[in-house]
Amino acid sequence: KEIPGEIVEHQADTCLHCGGDLSKATPILSQTRQVVDVKIIPVVTQHVVYSKTCPVCGKTTIGCFPQGVDHYIQYGDTFRAIVVCLNQGHFIPYDRLAGISRDILGIPVSTGALVNMVRECGQSLIDSMAYIKHQLKQASVVHVDETGTRVKAKNQWLHSAGNDKFTYLATHPKRGAEATAAIGILPGFTGTAVHDFWKPYYNYLDCKHAICNAHILRELNGIAENYPQTWPVKMKDLLLEIKQTVEDNLGILDLNEFEDFETRYDKILKLGDKENPLDSKILTPGHKPGKKARSKARNLLDRMRLYKPDILRFMDDAEVPFDNNLAERDIRMNKVHQKVSGGFRSNLGAAAFDRIRSYIATATKHGISVFEAIQAAVSG
Repeated sequence: KEIPGEIVEHQADTCLHCGGDLSKATPILSQTRQVVDVKIIPVVTQHVVYSKTCPVCGKTTIGCFPQGVDHYIQYGDTFRAIVVCLNQGHFIPYDRLAGISRDILGIPVSTGALVNMVRECGQSLIDSMAYIKHQLKQASVVHVDETGTRVKAKNQWLHSAGNDKFTYLATHPKRGAEATAAIGILPGFTGTAVHDFWKPYYNYLDCKHAICNAHILRELNGIAENYPQTWPVKMKDLLLEIKQTVEDNLGILDLNEFEDFETRYDKILKLGDKENPLDSKILTPGHKPGKKARSKARNLLDRMRLYKPDILRFMDDAEVPFDNNLAERDIRMNKVHQKVSGGFRSNLGAAAFDRIRSYIATATKHGISVFEAIQAAVSG
């Protein structure tokens, strides 16, 4: 229950049984119920500057407005925090947000002013973004991912890097090495990069790599459904068994368990080789007759053999998770924004979104509420 700001007492003055007078009887607390409500009252603070004439020299000195009071009419920190929270935290479009401000808060505001509030908040987070980037570059594990986005009616890419404490989002016209180099987290990174096998990530040789096994499981399911083979089912069961064993042992396996899992992994790959012989002509759907092509099953087999240490990285490093779901959660809000508001009309809007969403996600991971974090940002 909340601590009440007001207490309203209700006492019986007449006995319901015999009609006797209860006005002088001692009341005994029986029950309490609370009604939670809010009061929405616009608060207008007028700052007035006076001038004084010096009695010694006769010259006039004018007082100064406090720092931050720069315009004839402007909006306070709480109002701006509400605007940013509703727009960036809950994806309410600017035109609807202007209506909410007018009808509920009683404060008329233009959509242009709302856009400026969001952009100013994003601009104020440049130092925060640099701090987040520094923390991720020093981390032992970083999850990376990318997804398509729309900026000025053109396709671009939202890149994410994060761990359990920090999130960094950045939009770039490119998807591959040019973008990751410009963002500047993976260059020089010496920890473990968790990703979904996007090849440009392997350009970074200073760090270890871990493959998202959720993606591997989906590929195994697809092969099991479309090819009459047994190895994908066995491999799926093995990966899930390893995952459960690692969780049960708090991320630490003894040598015998480790070697047993590796041996079984290799045996399943050999079974896959028998079910997908290299000298056979296996055509994938859509290929022209007569054109040799490796099946998806064969391609996955080769990849699981070549990148075995990265696929099983979660088995020998307690800090490395089984999948890359953390990165997918970090970029999910971009997809929600696209569904609600479409793409971004400017690079400034995309940059503000990236900074504010990075800041919000990082604050949430530290147990700080979204509104509390945004209030801190807009107030400096």
